[in-house]
Amino acid sequence: MLKHILCLLFVSLNISFAMTNEQIDEFISKNSVDIQTLNGVPNKVYASNPPLLFLLYAVAPEKVSGINSSFGKREKPYLKESMINQPVVGGFFGQGKIPNIEMLLKLDPDLILVNSDSKNTQKKFKETLGEIKKPMLYLKGYELEDYIDSLEVLGKILDKQDRVKKLIEYSKKTMDISKELNEYIVKNSVVKPKIYYAEDPDGLATECEGSWHTRLIELSGAENVHKCSGNPDATAYGHIKISFEQIAEYDPDIILIFEKSFYDKIYDDPKWQILKAVKNKRAYYLPREPFSWFDRPPSFMRFIGLKWLINLTHPDVFKFNMNKEVKDFYKLFLEVDVSDNQVKELIGE
Repeated sequence: MLKHILCLLFVSLNISFAMTNEQIDEFISKNSVDIQTLNGVPNKVYASNPPLLFLLYAVAPEKVSGINSSFGKREKPYLKESMINQPVVGGFFGQGKIPNIEMLLKLDPDLILVNSDSKNTQKKFKETLGEIKKPMLYLKGYELEDYIDSLEVLGKILDKQDRVKKLIEYSKKTMDISKELNEYIVKNSVVKPKIYYAEDPDGLATECEGSWHTRLIELSGAENVHKCSGNPDATAYGHIKISFEQIAEYDPDIILIFEKSFYDKIYDDPKWQILKAVKNKRAYYLPREPFSWFDRPPSFMRFIGLKWLINLTHPDVFKFNMNKEVKDFYKLFLEVDVSDNQVKELIGE
């Protein structure tokens, strides 16, 4: 079955840029501030939130100027020293966080990357930056399709088109695999496994179906058990509290776990042991080094996260060699060689 789907995939796959040069230029013009003041290709770029920082790092690590937060000992083996040793500036993310303006002034970046959501509050944003009068570029960084578009724009403005072409090729192939899988599921009436996404140290918080936080669940041909019809704000802000009784009623096939402390105890907790997913040893800790494969914050790492999750949801249709997949992905996007033991640590084997 896998061979048949892959044949269909590679016959239909058309690897090309989604936007023409003219369209990229138009996007930059409409989604930037003072971009005309750039003096050639920017050499120092400050990304004001983690998703954009991670994307910038994948495209041009040598151009990173300042990071949003420091990296831990589990993240450092997968990052370049130049990234690890960057000064911590903070950024516009989380609940009301802002960057260290004094530090940003010292760094004197040529360009500032800003989340597109901030475009609606441009005046307030510029007031916060105060004396920092630098070109700003607004990019999206929540959905997987956003990464492809943002990669194209960064490739053009940072003069990294050749590098970006390889990243986009990988990203599009992965999205096409997801598309083929979901079409196969519909055509053959394949039952979708039910997934509960467990957040918080007690596992009693989650995200709604349709939220960008849980996009990989739908893309992997599975069903998010938690619906939030009639509560539009739930999808936007997330972290919805839920009772164990409700989870027991859902009785998911798979549980994806965000907090390591909760994962470490779920199999030994008599309460959780009544669930099908726990009985069948199908509760999984989400990989997150050096950046999360799934959520919080979202990043391009979700492309490898999607393959990992498809391996769990439909192994009879797609069965990736995750050792090879992880090594190839980390080499391409992070330019780092990963050992067999590191792969096992990453995916919990």
